[in-house]
Amino acid sequence: MVSESDPLAMGRAALAQAAWPQARVHYEAAATTGDAAEGWEGLSWAAWWQGDQDMTLSARERAYRAYRGAGDVRGAARMAMWLGSDHLKFRGDDALALAWVACARALVSGHAPCTETGFVRVFEADMALLAKGDPASAERLAREALDLARGIADAGVEVVALAVLGSALVASGSAEEGLSRLDEAAALAVGEEFAETIAPGWALCHTVTTFAEVGDFGRAAQWCRALHSWSATWHARLFFGVCRTAYGQVLAAGGDWPNAELELRSALADMCATRPGLVAPTALRLGLLRARQGKLAEARRLFETALPLPAAIAALGELDLAGGDAAAAADAAERALRRMGDASVVDRLPALELLARARAAGGDRAGAAAAAEQLECRTARLATPYMRGRGRLVRAEVLLAGGDHDGARQAAEDAADLFGACSAPTRRPRRGCCCRRRWRHSGPRTRRSGSTRRAGGVRAARYAQAAAAGRIRGAQRSGGRHPAPGGGRAGRCPDRRATVPERAHRAPARGQHPHQARCALPCRGSGTRDPSRLALSLMAVSGHPA
Repeated sequence: MVSESDPLAMGRAALAQAAWPQARVHYEAAATTGDAAEGWEGLSWAAWWQGDQDMTLSARERAYRAYRGAGDVRGAARMAMWLGSDHLKFRGDDALALAWVACARALVSGHAPCTETGFVRVFEADMALLAKGDPASAERLAREALDLARGIADAGVEVVALAVLGSALVASGSAEEGLSRLDEAAALAVGEEFAETIAPGWALCHTVTTFAEVGDFGRAAQWCRALHSWSATWHARLFFGVCRTAYGQVLAAGGDWPNAELELRSALADMCATRPGLVAPTALRLGLLRARQGKLAEARRLFETALPLPAAIAALGELDLAGGDAAAAADAAERALRRMGDASVVDRLPALELLARARAAGGDRAGAAAAAEQLECRTARLATPYMRGRGRLVRAEVLLAGGDHDGARQAAEDAADLFGACSAPTRRPRRGCCCRRRWRHSGPRTRRSGSTRRAGGVRAARYAQAAAAGRIRGAQRSGGRHPAPGGGRAGRCPDRRATVPERAHRAPARGQHPHQARCALPCRGSGTRDPSRLALSLMAVSGHPA
């Protein structure tokens, strides 16, 4: 039984039950009746779970001073470390975050290995990875934290160290080992009990985010469910926001755009309400979905909200490319790459994709080929079918721009097969959607058997649909509408009532992968020479005689 005359004990019991308002009342009483340090620390956690940044920071600072005054080095270091985390995640103040973490490190530097030392190392690793884009330093610090955690048998430090280590390994290109570490961390998160309530949520956030980023959508969805369940238990709106961001990405990749939109909009509201400093990645994801939907003005606004993330710079470059400004798109890609350096394999991919396509559109064939080569080397290191498919799809567009029609067709076929092999939900595209489209082009004409042509037609539909995925194509500068092929009037395809512009941003059917989404192809004789639209037509025919 907890004595009602002991506000500290009442506060601890309320925290253990995720009763944040009650915990706040009890800890406020404790802080004013002599148990200042622990009272202020408990109050800071109750306010933290509620997303009250002002009270969180104020209470942590008071707890820090109280612990220092009492000579409790570990307590003071613990508060200094969490103050660093809070300044970064509530307000995006990286300078203050670094200063508080340096203070925490100094406090425990002469102390025997302890939980606080481990969490300081883990947070330094997290900052190196997410704030500095330095996966090598993140890996080193996470390994130090993991060794320390196992030496003192601290499951909280261990689970987070495993997750940060896994994310750092994936970011640097060691995908197989990194994903294995993330699975290990997530299994520990759902199967262990922790003194630090935040530890399993922190680990699961890394897990779902990294699996979604590399296109392992099956595992991302499974761990999203685990994080969602944990968040519901602890009434953790912050973690709901992270979970919904990752799951929205999974749904968008699977073609379920309506539900992806609901998840991402909810995630944005959660993050704005609880951790404004972490809004940018969610705004970027929602912007990418808006761009796929053809809502380019809203996409631009969301991308600008996410600046200065390098991925947001690249996303704005995609809008420039869609508007026909290949030079501005290439400049944006190069700017994003300069901001990242060479360390992070995953983070550089969107900018490399844009650079290859922008150079191809601008007529720089050698530059486009070089960028595509870099992209494919990096996606090969990540090893997942989704990432390798992205590399092959960009290679197809670059080859097409250089006039290598057969090479483009083969690269697009590889991309379609890889997208079909990834763990996002897919379905076989409707036969006849694109396979009746034909395109005259130079090169030998071969007559194939009826069965071969039928099989090729189904494959051709998949190539064309793969090329359509997630692209922002042909948007007019004045309003986001797509021009007709060749810059003329919107032509009608003989077997479809909708015009090409009307179908250009049609959402994929529920459960259909967007890289296999139905696409609008220009009719034979439309005269287009836009590389992206020519890619769709050329891949659709797959060598059929006209």
